[in-house]
Amino acid sequence: MSELIEIKQLETDAIKGLRYEVLWPHKNSVEECTIDPDNENSTFHIGATIEEEVVGTSTLIVDINPKFEEQNQYRLRAMATSPKIRGTRTGVAIVNRAIDELRKRDVKLLWCDARLIATGFYEKLGFKVKGDVYEVPNIGPHKLMYKEL
Repeated sequence: MSELIEIKQLETDAIKGLRYEVLWPHKNSVEECTIDPDNENSTFHIGATIEEEVVGTSTLIVDINPKFEEQNQYRLRAMATSPKIRGTRTGVAIVNRAIDELRKRDVKLLWCDARLIATGFYEKLGFKVKGDVYEVPNIGPHKLMYKEL
């Protein structure tokens, strides 16, 4: 890839288009591609851009999952990369940048609801599976995955 991919924090409005394209095409519009915690003070978005075009995104939110003992947890949500940059390790760079930021915040555990097609990606990053496969309505089968930081 000849263009420079930049990994950085992004605003909610910048990432909604990629969420719609990759994650939630079943929604009626780009404007519907927000989640309640998007604008909480503790929430942040790490993404990838090429010349200001968003080609990767992730959202990190405070969300305590009772299946884990750690009290200082964050949840990874709405992780997506554009099909045109897949295989470039951009997703890995996004997650690693997010983990760096979480460690600065003294977070002890990162967890996510991973689509089955993405579990291999997360396993390569050191995430582990907890529990069985479950269904997320309108989206499909998932596994609970986590990484101790």
